[in-house]
Amino acid sequence: MPCARACRQGTPLTEMDVRTLRSPVVQRSDPEIAGRYADRGRFVLTDAGRRSFPSPAKVPALIGDFAAWLGAAPEAPATAFAAHRRLVEIHPFNDGTGRTARLLMNLILLRGGYPPVAVRPEDRSAYVLGLQPAEPESFDRLLYERLDAMLGEYLSALQQALPSPAAKAREPTP
Repeated sequence: MPCARACRQGTPLTEMDVRTLRSPVVQRSDPEIAGRYADRGRFVLTDAGRRSFPSPAKVPALIGDFAAWLGAAPEAPATAFAAHRRLVEIHPFNDGTGRTARLLMNLILLRGGYPPVAVRPEDRSAYVLGLQPAEPESFDRLLYERLDAMLGEYLSALQQALPSPAAKAREPTP
């Protein structure tokens, strides 16, 4: 299992864990690049224009710093969302960086006892906008809103699955 070590709570996440998370992301499209960092310049076109990412030569050092921060960070929503944003800012892979960042974010949330967060299709514009360097607050706000919605769904499901206190009081005692 690709995340066997990374999935264990209390084990600091490492650079290798991030690279391992990426393997299933590109397994079908290009399995040969699964564990490798970018070997060419990367950019995206946004409403604000072309956004370039750090040179491939800088990626190992940037990921080393990122992994050191990640290994010492608490398993909390703020860490999960910051890890997502920071990984996207480094953009260490030619393909699959965003998907890997979302997997990493959800792994951190799960390790901290939170449900995973899904970015819905209707949230995509706000999500992409929030990843712009000038928009960290809107990014965090969107992800906290999605986390709150997921927690609400989990609580609602639990309330439906568990008997009400009144029904429990009517049950015969052994």
